Amino acid sequence: MTYILPFAWTVAIAVPIMGFSRAVMAGTFMLAGIIVYTAFTGRTRRLQVYGLLRSRLESSFVVRHAWILVLAVSVIAPLLLNSYSLDVFTSVLFYAMLALGLNLLVGDLGLLNLGYIAFYGIGAYTDAILSAKFGIGFWPSLMLGGAAAAVFSLVIALPTLRLKGDYLAIATLGFGEIVRIVLNNWDSLTNGPNGIMNIPRPSLPWTQFASGISFFYLSLCILILQAYVLVRIKKSRFGRYAVAIRENEQASAMVGINTYAVKTIYFMLSAFFGGIAGVLFASKQMFVSPDSFTFIESVYVLAMVILGGMGNIAGVMVGAFTLVVLPELLRSFVIYRMLIFALLLITMMLFRPEGLLGKRT
Repeated sequence: MTYILPFAWTVAIAVPIMGFSRAVMAGTFMLAGIIVYTAFTGRTRRLQVYGLLRSRLESSFVVRHAWILVLAVSVIAPLLLNSYSLDVFTSVLFYAMLALGLNLLVGDLGLLNLGYIAFYGIGAYTDAILSAKFGIGFWPSLMLGGAAAAVFSLVIALPTLRLKGDYLAIATLGFGEIVRIVLNNWDSLTNGPNGIMNIPRPSLPWTQFASGISFFYLSLCILILQAYVLVRIKKSRFGRYAVAIRENEQASAMVGINTYAVKTIYFMLSAFFGGIAGVLFASKQMFVSPDSFTFIESVYVLAMVILGGMGNIAGVMVGAFTLVVLPELLRSFVIYRMLIFALLLITMMLFRPEGLLGKRT
């Protein structure tokens, strides 16, 4: 039964797309892989090998200083990419910002937010309205977009943060849909489903971020700054408060932590970073519409956090990179692309549920 269920499940999903014979072949390959894996690596031995490899890797110089290599590649690689690849990697940066912001709630504090993309939309529309309609520049809009998202987060935070689990998730989901519907129907301010066009690109007195590569470097600098701020928060007393609340909220309250205040501040910080990402997105696209801020986008960002490893800043960025780049690499498979993508994700969740880099407090 252990082997039959994955085989039957793979065939059932693949038949409508690949046909019966190819579906059986795909199921056979998966079945063979599972049998070989379990035959040569028992659970105890697998855990021992994994623990040894992880301890060796984490203590190695290369892994401890891997951020230097990643940063160097991030700086040099855009010079070698075409415009399409550069656009994809810029999207990676946007989603990494969103995933890091959501990780504050899901990973550090243990609160599930299913409407996080609403703050992305609020930041984007703040920039669009201020820049395109009132002539306010990018840099004031950048901070005002984050501040607007943080202020709007209070609308959902103050009445709902006393809720827990599924009830909080449903409340945030409803908030996300309300924001999208308002953006879609407030024609006088947001131009409704037609969106807002002609959003200016950011500029400085000596340069303008008009090209794709210059905007990539701008987004990279903001992402690095955001990651640094989040690392400092995580290592601070305030960050330890969040971990304590995640592990046991009642015990945290009993030792004097104002749990409601900490959760509210974290909610605002998370929304602020989402708003910043939204401003960058609007300036990059030079156009925004409500279709860019649907519920599925919130799920997409949440999947990045879970895949990379909740509570792990580096892992969350790896998750964002994986979920943005992998579908692009699988485009050559056309109709099989999403099937392969789904199978890889499910396999990952089965064999490494803690995420690519695991949870780190």
